[in-house]
Amino acid sequence: MLERKHLLGAALILALLLPLWPAFEERAAPMDEGALLVYPELILKGQLPYRDFETFYGPANPFALSAAYAVCGPNIFVERSVGLIYRIGILIGLFVLLRRWGATIAAGCLLATSFLLLPMKLPAYAWLGGVMVAIWSLCCIAEATSARRCFWGGLLGGIALLFRVDLALALLASALPHFFSMNRINRWKYIGGVALALLPLAWLAAAAGPSQLLNNLFLFPVVFSGPARHLAISSAQTCAVFLLIAHLIGTCVNVAAGVLAVRADRRSNAARVFLGLALLGLGLTHQALQRIDLVHVAFAAFISLGILPLSLLMIGSRYCCERPTRRDALLTVAGVLVLLLTIVPEFGLYLRQTAIVGFSRQPDQAIFLRQHDRSFPLASMAIALRAGRMLTRIEEQASPGQRLFVGPADLRRTNYTDTWIYHMLPQLRPATYFLEMNPLSANRPNSRLASDVASADWLVLNREWDSWDEKNKSQDFGSDAPGRIVDEEFELCDHYGPYDLYRHRASALTKAAPRVLTEKTL
Repeated sequence: MLERKHLLGAALILALLLPLWPAFEERAAPMDEGALLVYPELILKGQLPYRDFETFYGPANPFALSAAYAVCGPNIFVERSVGLIYRIGILIGLFVLLRRWGATIAAGCLLATSFLLLPMKLPAYAWLGGVMVAIWSLCCIAEATSARRCFWGGLLGGIALLFRVDLALALLASALPHFFSMNRINRWKYIGGVALALLPLAWLAAAAGPSQLLNNLFLFPVVFSGPARHLAISSAQTCAVFLLIAHLIGTCVNVAAGVLAVRADRRSNAARVFLGLALLGLGLTHQALQRIDLVHVAFAAFISLGILPLSLLMIGSRYCCERPTRRDALLTVAGVLVLLLTIVPEFGLYLRQTAIVGFSRQPDQAIFLRQHDRSFPLASMAIALRAGRMLTRIEEQASPGQRLFVGPADLRRTNYTDTWIYHMLPQLRPATYFLEMNPLSANRPNSRLASDVASADWLVLNREWDSWDEKNKSQDFGSDAPGRIVDEEFELCDHYGPYDLYRHRASALTKAAPRVLTEKTL
């Protein structure tokens, strides 16, 4: 029977992931997915996060991607394959935890979870990697009597923090029901596993400097740049607000069901497992509150609403005093799915369109811009053609090892940038610490942004981001010093759609000197 459950779970997970295959061909976010391509490759070239480039996330994700790139090469399909592994790991981990209540309700919970995961498409986001590892940490400590499993649970919990340090509260809350059931030795095994996993942070603090690590992981993303990118509920889409409300209500229902189950049988391992999962969903809420849009709310809600069918079934069976049947499980799952389709019809529409594209094999809207063995999916043919001409010109005129800076045209507002361009020109060195442009970080007072711009040989500035406004502090202007550097030290080569290509005057003179000498000689 156990083997049959495993086969059923594997078949179900494969079926749920089939709609994701077209996502390999979809357009990519210029900065977010561009960073997933650039940072790991810089690590392979000997650079370190926090010391050589800014990132507000933990080191586990770029190092994991760098390992994949070392084997398969830096490629967006490799990156998205790692993202697919994260999603497979989440679904398998949930099935391992939920199968205690039967294959039917476990399958229904996976269906609700995948409904919220699929529209996130395939980027290898650190958040999903961290949640995946946190779920597997719960799988290990579910058997709290085993010292070995407690150690591995702690080790995986620490690795989850290496993906995203802001998972600390969620990890702590989810581990508490099992931690208190461990004996003294196993508790120390768990703590030792966490401490061992966090040792790379100590190494990075020594290599990059404690202040740089503090700034990148805690100070700027929370105190400075966090509020800059915050989206308040007043400016959020209605469907995002409804999904947030559903998440909060679902979290309360889940925690209540877990507490009732533990109080009914304090020795029940299954009750502690469910309470741990419910508390994990509660601990993810800050991700939804930080930026209230559909994707960020779904980042938190896929756990809370994914296990909601089971919590409703547990509460219903408790007060009905009857053992739930398969029919009860199916009705509960159907009710939650109808709720999700009602409050976020956009997700249902996305899944429908994905299915049409997948079965009809219609061409996707994304256009892959290819440069030798590298490619990146852009939004339209017009953008791809203009960007391609620009990249070709840079490749023809730039010398290997020269420095490239990519940013918005108005460098007073550093709210977004085309990080992917660094990936397409690996022969050039990034000229700036700020490969992502984060407001109140790159353009903060006394920032090194102006000196980084001055050190570049080439600039690619995108005018499109200057009109991108959000109702938060990213609209505020910083220093105009980087813009003055552009005006005083660089010459405009040409316009390529929204892209302006600049060349440093000193670099142009240096390159032109041999040509003048040759003409005189002739």
